[in-house]
Amino acid sequence: MSEISTRTMFTAISAASSESPVATLQRAWRRLELTGSPVQFIRKLLLRLRGARIGSGTQMPRIQITWPHQIQLGSDCTLQPDVFFNYSHHWMPGPSMIFGDRVFIGRGCEFNIREKVLVGDDCLIASNCTFVDSNHGLDVAKPMNAQPLAVAPIILGRNVWLGARCVVLKGVHIGDGAVIGAGSVVTRSIPPGETWAGVPARPVRSSSTNHS
Repeated sequence: MSEISTRTMFTAISAASSESPVATLQRAWRRLELTGSPVQFIRKLLLRLRGARIGSGTQMPRIQITWPHQIQLGSDCTLQPDVFFNYSHHWMPGPSMIFGDRVFIGRGCEFNIREKVLVGDDCLIASNCTFVDSNHGLDVAKPMNAQPLAVAPIILGRNVWLGARCVVLKGVHIGDGAVIGAGSVVTRSIPPGETWAGVPARPVRSSSTNHS
């Protein structure tokens, strides 16, 4: 063993031995949270019994789902608490909300879906993002609650990153590797690899710049 690696090993041992009991407890508690509790296991089991499709290694904290059979989550996904999966329709065959592998969904995100949302592998969806795949009409002769709905699916490619509090509206397709700035309202489709931001979202960086 080299002198450098030996010194590194002894430094790590020394740091661990000098750690306070409180820090040790905090580290152990965090490891327990990351490995998944019995409550999460039971929650996943009950959701699967109601039709949800949940891949292996996917964390399942406290969330809200109107129709569990409309949800399909890939493997090794990370969901933070208080995500709302709202299939805003009467009973229909599912799934309509389909997520790939290793997807991150931040606290307080909301999916108001009437037709479909597809999210590719390795996407990062930061906290409090909202997805709405329908829109009311604007017929002045009718009250708002009687307006006809226009509906179109939302599709995110692979490795898409949405900053906090983004809103993605009906019919939007976001290409692989695109980045959306925090607080943006996405009303039209975004090509792969581009960075968009604003209300409504507009391009701020081209795919050639992102990949350089």
